[in-house]
Amino acid sequence: MRHAVSSASPAPTVALRVALAVAVGTVLGWALPLLHPAWVAVGAAASLQGGPGRQPSQRVGSRFVGTVAGVAITVLVAQVHQPGTGATVAVATVVHGVSRGLPPSALLLRTLLNTPVALLLVDAVLPEPALAPLAAYRLLDLTLGMCLGMAAALLVRGVPLRRVRAAVSVAVAATGSAVGERLRTGTFHAASESTAWQRTSDLWTMHASVPVEEIRATGTADRLWPSLLAIRRLLCWNLLRDASAPAPDESARVGDFLRALSGAARTDLPGSPGIGSALSRVPRTPRPAHEPELHRRLTALRSTLEDAALPPPATEPPRETD
Repeated sequence: MRHAVSSASPAPTVALRVALAVAVGTVLGWALPLLHPAWVAVGAAASLQGGPGRQPSQRVGSRFVGTVAGVAITVLVAQVHQPGTGATVAVATVVHGVSRGLPPSALLLRTLLNTPVALLLVDAVLPEPALAPLAAYRLLDLTLGMCLGMAAALLVRGVPLRRVRAAVSVAVAATGSAVGERLRTGTFHAASESTAWQRTSDLWTMHASVPVEEIRATGTADRLWPSLLAIRRLLCWNLLRDASAPAPDESARVGDFLRALSGAARTDLPGSPGIGSALSRVPRTPRPAHEPELHRRLTALRSTLEDAALPPPATEPPRETD
């Protein structure tokens, strides 16, 4: 629970958006004279959930087209054949099983198959056949719910940038602790390394969550990717490095440097003027004795925070000023 509500987690924003849409949809479903009021809240939630890599507007489009097609197919088939309760349950079970077997990315097809299942099951328990009006209400309810979902997406605008910046900052700080422990003791420190990898995993989750919760693409995920790779490379060096003689002085310098980078990361996104200004006040990258690769990876991390781009691996790191 602590991880889910942390400043590096996108979960609170997404939960607030879905809760707001479902709450308003539930109230409207209760207040309006609808045949199946729950479908308004279902439509609101559905518009905010979907396959990987899909923004809310894309989810709404796929679900709306799938719903319209599913309603049309169901109504047309019902004009020719009216199945009994047993046949309805059997058909609904088969169709639902097929839809569940489809990949999450096939959102339109999944919606197209799920729509007849919902219509047939609800129609089967009604006192008299009412598939045609039920289908009309299905379109009305889900359209209303999807409009609510898009309104909630516009009102709660994706993952706040402060959470994105916090995810970068926390990952850099945890990496600094792990590298500092390695230099201070000369050996791998399991607790600090585990924490650093967990914070890097959180940053990876943030990188994946940001673009699919935005109404319009902002390029934020592209800014995060080089820094995420640079942090992972630094942790890989720390994990795979053979035991060496302790270097407490180097540990202090590297720790102070990475804490300064962590503080700068809270000011703005990687590659932004704000973080560039903050990094200009950070002292030059430490050059630990007998650890040239560590110096290169520290320099690469600073470079990606400042420029949001990874330098070519064959080139020398850029020169720094005091």
